[in-house]
Amino acid sequence: MSLEAEFWAQRLGCPPSHFDGPGLAVVAHPLPGRTFAIATASAVVVAAPESLHERLRSVPHPRALVEPETLRPLLPAGAVLVGPARIAYLHRPLAAPAGVVSLASPADARLAALRGAVGAEDWRHANLEAAEPPLFGCEVEGRLAAAAGFERLLGRVAHIGVLTDPAHRGRGLGRAVVRAAAARALELGMLPQYQTLASNTPALRIAESLRFEPFAVTLAARWGAASVPR
Repeated sequence: MSLEAEFWAQRLGCPPSHFDGPGLAVVAHPLPGRTFAIATASAVVVAAPESLHERLRSVPHPRALVEPETLRPLLPAGAVLVGPARIAYLHRPLAAPAGVVSLASPADARLAALRGAVGAEDWRHANLEAAEPPLFGCEVEGRLAAAAGFERLLGRVAHIGVLTDPAHRGRGLGRAVVRAAAARALELGMLPQYQTLASNTPALRIAESLRFEPFAVTLAARWGAASVPR
């Protein structure tokens, strides 16, 4: 059993054998008003309220549950979907790049200007406020143009987030800071995890260029009180 499968089994509160496949495993979601579907090369696991289990099991092709057009009709009206997203992991050695600066914490003043240059949604998806020190940045003319860091999940997985100023995209800055964060995670004996929306082509290219290995596609949903952003 891979560390990735063990990690997701622990996150979803299910036996690791659910990721052995083939077929669909449906488990109870620990929170109300939420569903999370993950499809690996060999298995599909969905965490959802028990009231939806029979409906989910009735889908002829379980892998379609990570497609919005399949999952949405099975959920209560007004459900907000996030995804599909792609998850990949890094298993090869990686050295930190030159020219990257360290940021002491998510409260570093240099991050404030970068946050102001992007939308609230981009900032939220980057999840840099949850990153453990240090974070990593690239500066252009004395201003932070890109930053990355990772949140430690279950003590062993480094969930990497990255943010690049729109005015400086396409210059390899995002790739550099992701590489720095991944190198730090590997140095600490952790497994770097990279997750991004399947529609975010530039972010996918960063993962591909650093040779992160694809693991799964996910689709999350929330409704009712859970659909209100916090």
